[in-house]
Amino acid sequence: MSQRYSNIGQIADLIVSSDKTSLDSGSKKTLTVVSETNRKNNFISSLLLSRMTIFHPSQRPTPYMIRRLSEIAKRGGTNFLTPLESQVVSVYGKDYQIDLFVDYLLQGHRDLLDTLLAFSTTITLDETAYKSGKKFTWSEIIRETLPEGNLSSIQHDNFDVLNTGSVVLSISMYDLAKRMGIMPHRSSYNMIEKRISQLAGAFITVSELDEENNFKNRSHLRFIQDFRFLYDNSKNKNGKAKKNTNHLFIVPDNRLLKAIRDQGYFYRKEQYLMCHYSKPSVRSFLKYLRTHQYQFINGKTFEWLLSNYIASIPSPVSKTFKNDLKKSVISVDRQIESDFSVQLKKVDGETRIFYVGDER
Repeated sequence: MSQRYSNIGQIADLIVSSDKTSLDSGSKKTLTVVSETNRKNNFISSLLLSRMTIFHPSQRPTPYMIRRLSEIAKRGGTNFLTPLESQVVSVYGKDYQIDLFVDYLLQGHRDLLDTLLAFSTTITLDETAYKSGKKFTWSEIIRETLPEGNLSSIQHDNFDVLNTGSVVLSISMYDLAKRMGIMPHRSSYNMIEKRISQLAGAFITVSELDEENNFKNRSHLRFIQDFRFLYDNSKNKNGKAKKNTNHLFIVPDNRLLKAIRDQGYFYRKEQYLMCHYSKPSVRSFLKYLRTHQYQFINGKTFEWLLSNYIASIPSPVSKTFKNDLKKSVISVDRQIESDFSVQLKKVDGETRIFYVGDER
């Protein structure tokens, strides 16, 4: 196997199982397609990118965010010297500075991204096709995997060629909405379209720091590298529907997949559990909780974990946020114990965290 394909294969294996189906174009295998049911239970999130709560735990932009975006716009927008937000995090004994650019992202954006990574069918260029010099194109992906699909009414990008190392995520709007625990109707689909565009526009930089807090290196990472909004005519049962988006093809940034490979956490099947929690702040808190080894947080106070979580949020939260979150978490503590084997228990007047599951 070529070194180039081997490197891409390591990244693709994060979300692609060995149970693969190859689709033929003529006499040669071109695409490798893996349905969600055949995928391995791999990680879908990066520990490095989750120690800073990049995705703010609110349903809509806060007044602070609106003011900050206005201030930055007056100065000409974000650039490498003026990010929206910045924070230093520690992972595996190394310190990193993470900077956010262009736009704020909310927990809803993370719900969408993680659901796409967890539950989509994956499409990659077959190794044999790569070695023969075959191009990886949108037109072939659509023709071979969604034969009645066409660009939806809001999609006008006709650039056809993809990077040969790309991993394409394929899912219907209906299935995506159901997996996210939201109603599968047009208003939800419009929101998904908007958030995909925002995920494709915003980006972060990750800079490893030396002992004197100087940059050792700096990498530029987007969450979504490319996407296509499709209209699948096979879902049009009465022939009257407008050509609105009902299917998605998403290409996550290879740097994001590499970050998951290098510092992965939160298993694909754990994403099923997120639908049990209606409040974005609770979902965000649980994702942060899972960045810690269970043996590390075992016995620590609930107050300690709340304070550390809030400190990980780079933009300010409301004065009542901590108390509101505490009440919200306690109200679902039985569900958290069932899902994650984490128990909240009063000991000598303080609520402490205990892991009550099998050793990991």
